[in-house]
Amino acid sequence: MRVWLWGLLSSLLLAGCDGESNGHRQLAQESLLYCIANAPLSFNPQLVMSTETLDATAHQLYNHLLSLDPSNQQLMPSLATQWQRDDDGLRYRFTLRKAVQFHTTPWFSPSRPLTADDVAFTFNRILDKQHPYHEVGGGRYPFFSGVNWSELVSQVRVIDAHQVEFILTRPDADFLSYLATDYAVILSAEYGEQLLAAGTPKQLDRKPIGTGPFKLEFYRPDEFIRYYRHPDYWRGQPILKQLVFDITPKSSKRLAKLLSGECDAMANPAASQLAVIERHPDLLLSETAGMNVSVLALNTQKAPFNDIRVRKAFSLALERQDILRAVYFNAGELAESLLPPTSWTYDSTLVMPPANLDRARWLLKQAGISEGMSITLLMPAGERSYNPDGLKTGQIIQQRLAKLGIKVSLQPLDEQLLRRKLLAGSHDAVLTGWSADTPNPDNILRNLLSCRAIAAGTNASRWCQPLFEQQLDLALTESSQDKRRKHYQLGQMLAYQDMAVIPLIHSQRLLSYRRQVKGLQLLPYGGVAFHRAYKE
Repeated sequence: MRVWLWGLLSSLLLAGCDGESNGHRQLAQESLLYCIANAPLSFNPQLVMSTETLDATAHQLYNHLLSLDPSNQQLMPSLATQWQRDDDGLRYRFTLRKAVQFHTTPWFSPSRPLTADDVAFTFNRILDKQHPYHEVGGGRYPFFSGVNWSELVSQVRVIDAHQVEFILTRPDADFLSYLATDYAVILSAEYGEQLLAAGTPKQLDRKPIGTGPFKLEFYRPDEFIRYYRHPDYWRGQPILKQLVFDITPKSSKRLAKLLSGECDAMANPAASQLAVIERHPDLLLSETAGMNVSVLALNTQKAPFNDIRVRKAFSLALERQDILRAVYFNAGELAESLLPPTSWTYDSTLVMPPANLDRARWLLKQAGISEGMSITLLMPAGERSYNPDGLKTGQIIQQRLAKLGIKVSLQPLDEQLLRRKLLAGSHDAVLTGWSADTPNPDNILRNLLSCRAIAAGTNASRWCQPLFEQQLDLALTESSQDKRRKHYQLGQMLAYQDMAVIPLIHSQRLLSYRRQVKGLQLLPYGGVAFHRAYKE
């Protein structure tokens, strides 16, 4: 039983209804409870590809060298106040903000503010396989693997206490945006040295130390996370004294807590709940177009899905409008390709053909499948930002494919087990997707379809096309946006023609909260910022 959490909830509710004490009122005003669906897989976003982990950690515990302006997605200073690139695009030098303080906790007291040593420690851990922390936590850095970090960056070099230089092997037009993603958090080198000396290096990712607006106070696995504000935060200490992430997997229970006031805000309300939220006088809804896509990925390295006729038949069998209505309650739009219309490289000429069961049967017969088949469809258990209900989506696909004599067994899996299955490569089909971390199309295209992303566990279709990769690589070498757009659109066309994956839906990003909550910031590429949040 969640003894502490329910005790806190009781005190907040009592404070609001019977005025028991000024202390309770103050606690209610300075605390915010945020209901989320899943626990973080780690307290270090570098190690995972999990939206829930990013939401719970990246903007609460850490900062990045650069950030994105939410209004126009332009790069802004963060821990780096300025940066310069040399003429050939191979050297980037960053000047760091001074007097940035790390968290002070019962397990660590920093002796100095942020320096270039911390930046070098953070990125050399990922880059250098001989680094003492490279293999700690499993040695996998999915986002950085997806952008070919080890091939792109040859060295991260300390110039002086407040200057650090990244030396690249080739120009990359997206390099700065990588440093603004939620994965590029800055860790404490001093804390890492302390843990190595104590023989407990795994604590670096389990008992986190960052420079962000909040610091970890207590975590009860799969129940709640309690953060306290960082009093020495360089942007000014948060208004909230404490921030609690309440982990409640069922969307119906999260909504019940929001309605009763047990939670102040709720992540990713189900599309079916929107009408209830919009009618309730005490609740508000924040909604924005998402840079995301959900897809059905068929294993192109396994028969019969290595036959394009089978992949096209599956595509023609699906009635995607049913998924949009029944799963998303129309809080989204049909995906014609991987990139949504909000992307600057969206190609309006790519249009998915309408459902056609007769044509699908003919293609299967041409591929030698006339007696039906049985497959297993894997999917993440629970909700994802790009798919609010994977199981229900799977059931709709199951019903449609049954009309072709195809028997589909549904297998929801937790994030870690699903990733292991994808890395093994023996699966048939997967319901998956991607929520973009940057405005750049490369982020979706490379992570879902590049050859390297197979080893990272994000390319579920295991489609590997050198010409597609060549177009992505060429786009990164161009400074002209028009030239980059042509390369990206050609890459999209290759994936579309080969039915590398079957695009389903682009979902809306949703956040619901009680009317007295102010200052929440729904970020354009995932997560919610609480630094300026408060309650009236």
